[in-house]
Amino acid sequence: MSTINLSTLNGKIYFTSGMPDVTIPGTDGTPQLVTVTCDGEQLLQESLWPINNVITLSDLGELLEPYARKQLVSSVSISAGNSTSACTVLYSMVDVGISAQEFYNGYFLSILMGTKITAAGRRELLWYYGNDEAIVRAVYSDGSLVAFAATVVGGTSQYTCIDVSPDNFVTSGKQLVEYGVTAGSRHQLFEMDLSEPDCAPILEFYNSFGVWEYIYCTGTHQVGSDFKRSQARIGGRLRNYKIEETRTFKADTGFLNTAMANWAEDLFRSDEVYVVNVVNGIVQDANGGKEVVLSDSKSDRTNEDEHMPRFTFSYQYAQRIQNVLQMDRVGRIFDNTFDHTFN
Repeated sequence: MSTINLSTLNGKIYFTSGMPDVTIPGTDGTPQLVTVTCDGEQLLQESLWPINNVITLSDLGELLEPYARKQLVSSVSISAGNSTSACTVLYSMVDVGISAQEFYNGYFLSILMGTKITAAGRRELLWYYGNDEAIVRAVYSDGSLVAFAATVVGGTSQYTCIDVSPDNFVTSGKQLVEYGVTAGSRHQLFEMDLSEPDCAPILEFYNSFGVWEYIYCTGTHQVGSDFKRSQARIGGRLRNYKIEETRTFKADTGFLNTAMANWAEDLFRSDEVYVVNVVNGIVQDANGGKEVVLSDSKSDRTNEDEHMPRFTFSYQYAQRIQNVLQMDRVGRIFDNTFDHTFN
């Protein structure tokens, strides 16, 4: 971890994952009152003794993570004695490898660093710092190109969320084959899967930058229940006085390109995941689905030329009651996603 003097901290931008240790020069060997605030909330106030005439604040990123996660972009102030410096801190749980300032201006909030495969009917969101206008350039099978203004669907004065779902760029009489999204110097390319495979499950997960992303699994989807029965003789008869059900779903991402394979592993790091429902052909957001917990995952890859990555994983409902009834899809054994095999 790098180290920076308090006097040079002012005005800088850092990720929580790359927040440096901050040194404060001692004065006469006596303790100094040090205060750390994040978005106006005091996180630390303590009199600290210098060692070798220097006070060092270590692991500030870990201290700031839960607070920066709420806002994505936070203002942090550190004061010691008569000296105060302020910096901007961006929430991140990934070692980016470039400066936070460079990432702020040049990248969307995702670890996806390549082309994303999508299909008709899917919901796609992009998030980025700042408020640059986003333009979508759609390419059709006849070689024509049409530009669209991306629709802003969320954000604050500090960051922006845009809806770049492929259905937004459908043009009558034309077949959409790919589209690129540009916001400032940021660019993301989407390629259409014209086979439009069934998807089950569709999951929305909280990514390493603290925003929501969707993953559409096209491989085999399985479900099974395990029952733990507690028995006793009551009134002379053997009874199951407690039955605990654990309903486990097994999913397969289907084949992924290299960029999407790297990105899909972010699902396995996520601490908040939801099954997404489809209502009247429209993919809903996380508020419409059940929270789930991933219990097992396999994401092995090799460098063999013919290898195409695909991941398998298991998940369970987070809630205690595992017997979930899909009222709007009679007879369905899975969650309410695109897959129609078991209707």
